[in-house]
Amino acid sequence: MFWRRKYLIALVVIVIVGLAIGRDAISHKVYGANAEMQVVSQEVSLGGGVTPLQPSDIATDIQLVQSSGVVSIVEAKLGRSVPTPGVTEVGTTEVLNINESGTNAAFAARAANAFVAAYIQFTASRFANQIEEQKTILQSEATTLQSQISTIETEIAANSAIASTSALNTQLNSDAAQLEQVNTSLIQLQLDQSLVRAGALQVSPAIVDTTPISPRPLRDGLIAGLLGLLVGAGLALFEDFFDDRIRNKEMLFEVSGNVPLLGEIPEFDNWKSHSETAIIANDRPKSAAAEAYRSLRTAVQFIGFDTDHPKVIQITSPTESEGKTTTVIDLAVTMASSGSRVAVVSCDLRRPGLHKFFKVSESLGVSSILSGLESVESVVVVSEDFPNLMCIPSGPIPPNPSELLGSPRLADLFESLRAINDVILVDSPPVLPVTDAIVIAQSVDFVVLIARAGQTHARAMARALELLANVDAPVKGVVLNALHSQPSGRGYGGYGGYGGYSSYGTKGS
Repeated sequence: MFWRRKYLIALVVIVIVGLAIGRDAISHKVYGANAEMQVVSQEVSLGGGVTPLQPSDIATDIQLVQSSGVVSIVEAKLGRSVPTPGVTEVGTTEVLNINESGTNAAFAARAANAFVAAYIQFTASRFANQIEEQKTILQSEATTLQSQISTIETEIAANSAIASTSALNTQLNSDAAQLEQVNTSLIQLQLDQSLVRAGALQVSPAIVDTTPISPRPLRDGLIAGLLGLLVGAGLALFEDFFDDRIRNKEMLFEVSGNVPLLGEIPEFDNWKSHSETAIIANDRPKSAAAEAYRSLRTAVQFIGFDTDHPKVIQITSPTESEGKTTTVIDLAVTMASSGSRVAVVSCDLRRPGLHKFFKVSESLGVSSILSGLESVESVVVVSEDFPNLMCIPSGPIPPNPSELLGSPRLADLFESLRAINDVILVDSPPVLPVTDAIVIAQSVDFVVLIARAGQTHARAMARALELLANVDAPVKGVVLNALHSQPSGRGYGGYGGYGGYSSYGTKGS
């Protein structure tokens, strides 16, 4: 399925890769710079010493680096606005990676280093302010305690009462102890300020890197290629889900029901090296296609084998460009080469193609006979290249093909040919675009439908069988043509003039 849609997948890959490379080509180069710093705890324990960092502290530090306070310090230092850097933790360590980017490599490095310096400055200032606030509080407490002690000492000196002196001494001792504790705390604050000055230490500064981090055409192209493959494969699956084109005999059996499969014709190898009117059964008698036509001849000969009455067999298909005329010609040549007397009648009065194979004029033909202007004998062309083979071309294209084909003269034509031939093969238009094939089917002995592998839609084949059944047409078999081929857009006897049959998803040639 993917191989059948390889061109779709390739097109999607090319488009997506092209868009990615084109985008990279017009994008400005962006350079990156990375600086690293180790965050440290600014939490001091009551007994002295620094409290270890917790994971929540590191997450807080990452947010602080990107905070407006740090950004304002950086912008003031660099004299211009800067984008907020990316901050990531290096593994499970206490090291943070500061990533800055921009269109100027040198400025990106300066900005990364500036964020490290700004964070150190911000945290140092914040810690210093906290220390000063604590000092102010402790110094106020010390002043208050000192005042209370002085007042108690004065009272003790002025009062000699033992009881009163004992109570004052107790209060004095308590205040003295509190003052000593406050002074100890002030000394500890001085020590803490000397131990912890900031919340980070610079590990490695950013350096100028002239290799752009974006765009990167090679990387982007590879990613786009993988994305294109995925998208292309998805489109191929989507298309295959809704694609009902007949690709093998199993699908044809499913659509045609009880109608037997008479033959499978392989696609002609190197067909483009031949002219459009090449007769495979004659040009390549040992090819697989020629052998397939011989098998088809045998199958067709067994249709109505219980009668000696010469058979009139109509070859048609659901839509155009499915190989009707080619099948008629090769089957006729194959039958004639086996000794049967064969007449080929072109009843395609809209887009005739049979005359090209025999290289005869269309000035006279079936339309001339049906119009009553000529006799059968005057328009029959006996082939000089193929003994036992004669043909009647379509003749001038009339304005009313369906009316002519529906006249009794068509049956008379077939009866006159029966007298001198063993089989009459009728090349007719397709069933769906016009009514001609339905009209012809009422004057023949058997109808054979051609389906082109990879092109004929199952809905079109089902509809063609339904239309033929509505007029009790004797459909005796189907043929799968161009097996294992992909639709090439070139028919072997194109019917582009009929117009597309859009209701069944087909297209004109």
